[in-house]
Amino acid sequence: MTGLQRICFVATVLTLLIGSTFIVTHTYLVQEGAASGQVSRGFVTSSPFSDQRPLSRIALVASDSSSYVDEFAYFAAVPTGVFVHNNTQYVSPVIYSSDTQSETWLVEDWAEYLETDGGTTQGIVVGDYSEALLMERQLTLGAKVYPRITGLTPAEMAAKIAVSEWVTSSTAVVAISDISFVAPDPIVGSASHTLAGRPTSTVEFSGSASQGAETSNPFTPPSWAAWMHGRFNYSTSEVLTHRLVDPNGNVVDYSDYTQIYFSRNPTYVDVIQPMQFWFPVTSSGQWIMNVTKYDLGTVPLDCEIAYHPGFRQSLTVPAGASNIDVTLNWNNVATDLNLALVDPTGRLVMWAPAGSILSSPGVERISLPYPMPGEWTIIAGWMDASSESNDIELQWEISFLPSGVEEHLESAANAAVLASLLNVPLLYVDGDQIPAETQWALTRLGVTDVCLVDPVGLCESSLLTDLGALGSLVYMGSYSSMVGNITALSGSPDIVISGTAGNGNAFIAPSAYAAAVHGAPVFSVSGDNNELMTRAQETWAPYLVGPEINNIYVIEKYENRAENGWYDERIPNQYSMMESVDAFEDFLSNRGAYNSSATQPVVIVAPESMIPSSFDRSLQSHFNPGRIPAETPEIASVFINRGLLHRYLFLTAESADTSLVSMYAYTDGSGFLDNYYDYSVLTQIENTTDALEAYGFSTELHVGADVLFDYLDDQVALWSLSTHGTLTLLPRDPPSRPGGPGFFSLRNEDSQWGFEESELERDKNGDSLVNPVVYAAENQNHVTRSGDDLDSAVENIGSPIVILTACLLGGSEMPLILMEHGAVAVTASPRTVYFQPAGMLSVLMAQSLCAGETVGAALSNGLQKTSWDYSDPLVGRDPADYANQQILYGDPSVRLYEPGAFPRVAAVNPRTSTFGNHRPGRGIDAVAALGETDYLPSTLNGLGVDYDYYTSSNLSEFLMLLSLRSVTIVEPDTLSGFASELSPYSDVVEDYVRAGGNLAVLGVDSTVSWLPWPVDYSSSGSGSSVTVIDLQHPLMTSPNSIPSTVPYQGHFSSVWGNLTVIATDGSHPVAAAGTVGFGKLFLCTLFPSGTTRDDLVQNIVAWYEAPSITLRSATLSQMIIWAGDRLTITLELTDAVGNPVESAAVGLWIHATPFTVTEESLGFYRVRLGGNWTQSNVGEFDITITARLNSYDSLTVVLHDFFVVRPFPWAVILVVAGGGVVALVGYVYLRRRRGEQAPWRQSDQSREERERQREEDSKVDPKEFFGV
Repeated sequence: MTGLQRICFVATVLTLLIGSTFIVTHTYLVQEGAASGQVSRGFVTSSPFSDQRPLSRIALVASDSSSYVDEFAYFAAVPTGVFVHNNTQYVSPVIYSSDTQSETWLVEDWAEYLETDGGTTQGIVVGDYSEALLMERQLTLGAKVYPRITGLTPAEMAAKIAVSEWVTSSTAVVAISDISFVAPDPIVGSASHTLAGRPTSTVEFSGSASQGAETSNPFTPPSWAAWMHGRFNYSTSEVLTHRLVDPNGNVVDYSDYTQIYFSRNPTYVDVIQPMQFWFPVTSSGQWIMNVTKYDLGTVPLDCEIAYHPGFRQSLTVPAGASNIDVTLNWNNVATDLNLALVDPTGRLVMWAPAGSILSSPGVERISLPYPMPGEWTIIAGWMDASSESNDIELQWEISFLPSGVEEHLESAANAAVLASLLNVPLLYVDGDQIPAETQWALTRLGVTDVCLVDPVGLCESSLLTDLGALGSLVYMGSYSSMVGNITALSGSPDIVISGTAGNGNAFIAPSAYAAAVHGAPVFSVSGDNNELMTRAQETWAPYLVGPEINNIYVIEKYENRAENGWYDERIPNQYSMMESVDAFEDFLSNRGAYNSSATQPVVIVAPESMIPSSFDRSLQSHFNPGRIPAETPEIASVFINRGLLHRYLFLTAESADTSLVSMYAYTDGSGFLDNYYDYSVLTQIENTTDALEAYGFSTELHVGADVLFDYLDDQVALWSLSTHGTLTLLPRDPPSRPGGPGFFSLRNEDSQWGFEESELERDKNGDSLVNPVVYAAENQNHVTRSGDDLDSAVENIGSPIVILTACLLGGSEMPLILMEHGAVAVTASPRTVYFQPAGMLSVLMAQSLCAGETVGAALSNGLQKTSWDYSDPLVGRDPADYANQQILYGDPSVRLYEPGAFPRVAAVNPRTSTFGNHRPGRGIDAVAALGETDYLPSTLNGLGVDYDYYTSSNLSEFLMLLSLRSVTIVEPDTLSGFASELSPYSDVVEDYVRAGGNLAVLGVDSTVSWLPWPVDYSSSGSGSSVTVIDLQHPLMTSPNSIPSTVPYQGHFSSVWGNLTVIATDGSHPVAAAGTVGFGKLFLCTLFPSGTTRDDLVQNIVAWYEAPSITLRSATLSQMIIWAGDRLTITLELTDAVGNPVESAAVGLWIHATPFTVTEESLGFYRVRLGGNWTQSNVGEFDITITARLNSYDSLTVVLHDFFVVRPFPWAVILVVAGGGVVALVGYVYLRRRRGEQAPWRQSDQSREERERQREEDSKVDPKEFFGV
């Protein structure tokens, strides 16, 4: 440290000591020019474009972990929900869907936002989606979700999506797809070794330190040493700092001036501490302990290094490895061994999370994702070894990602971004040819210009030839070409990174949506060369501190569970962090994506198990990183969609104009000198509330646990919490790191804030720190709450931004839990933080957010002022603090919106809007007509209905597009003529109707065996009029009234039981209709002509929009029914989107006997059967349900074997009861023989005594858990 460093340090200490004596005249900490009146307000979103508008639609893509088809389908769906037209970006949710509560809350909020503009007007489903879940989603959205686009290959799925969205498109973006990825076999191995006769030994030698440049103190570990613990002591109290340099020139350990100052000062510690290091011997040769002395003169050093013996094993890791798993076993179980992994450059990347000899005797494990290729070294070191023998065994396994999966998915993800920016479809090709489905789509859309995204060269020359034959071809065969095109279109410096788990779960899929909204390239950080991932993993290694090295890590001034001690400033290691950000800059530079002149927001979509969150912190502050911490791609999609739609969704929160400030342990009047020598008096409560209130928010202040959770559940806009935190309530062995639900301190009774004496006297001892738990009186009101408690106490918390100022909560499950409940951004630290710098950061963040900054910029700016900037570190001096390691969980582009400043933005209806040749959901005509004459064409033309007409000569395209049609009409007397062509596709027809399509077959002329529904035709009988039975059915009434004078030929001798008969020939059905799944089916033997034909065809087309009565549920009052029981059958009737159907005429038959149906409310109807009926009727029973309501489709449903009435089992009951009485009498007799009370007698303790005992049992000392 230079003289300047010392001056800064002294100034910092002085401000801490005397800051509380300053008179605070204004506590709103804001720099010049950032006053609230200058906040940029208006339409500000996450998008880089000048304008953004929401679409009143949603796309749901079904996930499938057993295949990669769903990932490619998701990419193809992205340009349908995010696209740019006339420099305006249009957005709507594209959800990688599964049945999670988080997704349900998101869909609910989106539906609520759209209500003002008429609700959700369009929804599509891609993939094999559960009908039950789809019904739930339709109920939430209040709209039909159709079409349902399915396919067996990515090419088929993308082709259908393209033609359903674009009428024509001269341009298409193309990527290479593949789904037959195969992972190479894992590499396994083992090695055994006996450690014997080599105890831990300590070497002592003399060293020195002189003022000026670093003084080198070299030493060479013996060849047998695996681990070392160095202690370099001296007699004076002055401050010396060190840097430990390995033989490769890497700085692997160091000390911080501030920490050494306190460790050498008797005022703060009982025992003066030396400079220390604890490190594996990662490389052979000479190590150097460089020591810096800041005062004049030379001081001698007493140096001692304890060397621990061990074993080394080389391990060759090929390119493309997804994981190294190493296990160390040993047989001398009462001993302690450490396990470390050293990469090919000689850097320590990971050591085993340490457990004690009680929790994990004789075993250590490391699982390292995405190792770089090369020669790795496994080190097993015996700590405090004796002369005894110790047999050790190493086992390892190197696993691999499926070959090619990363390259294909990354290319397709970027193709989705490019298609979104160009507002054109995304299609797929094979590596060597154009698939038939893609060729069909290219031809139908009229594509002449193709952009092939292939940055790693997956294609063959034959593909380039075929694509070039279409017209012009832009081949993006390099990263620089791909990135250049994306950034040229968007003008955005943003980056999105992700990866894949290699088991069908690719986080890069939902990342494409984030990249499309940001206008950013998306990169997979894993692959053949995993150097970046190796550097990322290295940043987490210092956090893995456990009980086995407490005697090294913890000194007397710290509690037993603390991670601090003399090692504190190495968590994380600043040199590892700088290596990490340098590696990331190289990674981007090699892809043409690094922008040295602009701050680059980075969205990191990966779970902690894939990329440690410490990597995110290493990127600060040239980059503004934000982590999507979901554990599955599906949840990641929810987090991404909620964050990027926050500009709209925030208005659905119940308390969007309210902020919640919860300060339990905090800074109150302390001085703080930041990295730029700007001095502030930090009054954390007032600084925060002043900023929020000046921005327009009302502020609630609460630290009572229950009240706080209630307010959070009321959906506030921002929650700032300052308190104590830890990972687990009781120590775990080994400790959770990361992990644990997260525990934090609050009060059992509500107050505005935590205090040491009273709400008026917050700081009792005048140290400017409010720490209630150290005062016995207030400690009685202390309670702990966990992430699990929070999870149980709240539901959808809206879309708040959360600032957690507490130790360790960033390494717990808290951020994930908060985001699962709706939070769009959470900042928290995975390590211990300290009052003043952490409090200052929280205040700076609140002020920056209220000044209009993104949450990513707010955190970066705050860290630049208070702590380490690893991307651009301070020169010649240490930062004000090293412990502020806060991570942003959420998209960095999220902003804090105040409703008065950011009014509602009207949603655009995609069903009535056109965006060039892009007509969402209307790329093809809604109606398809099937026939052989002009019977239907002449009618549809006269009605002005857009349609496509098919005959037996072009049925292949009819089948390809069938799932996209709303209505399909078959001409009379032609169905039998299509039998040979359609017979193999019976399941396709059934899927079409069940998914939501309407199929109307006029003039059925034969029994069609391939028709999916059982209907038998008889040719006998014909006539010129029919008897209309269902006079209210929409097919007969809307918009035209159909007369009974309709010719018919033949009748149905039997009709599927779930169809409602609409008309008969007097005794036999000639027309029947009903709902099938989400669609509708109409079959008739009618041959209408003239005006009646036109009217009926018009009714069939309009029938698609007519509401249907559906049986949502049919339940019994009990599952086991005995003869003589009373029974209630409850029916729930809704329309197709889940709205209750009331006032319907409902009938119910058990077998052929009708029963009275009583309407209750909200679509519920009940039938009550008395005991006499069940007494007289034993066996299995079918029920038939009918329901009719004017303007609704009628309902007919047959439920076979719906319930069983059983004979009452008197004989069995008497036998069992008799045995029970005998057993009870014997049990009581034996207890009385032993002098014991009967078990049902009360304890002698009173209720008050029992409550008092429970209270005593539950009391804890918070100092045990929070290291206060």
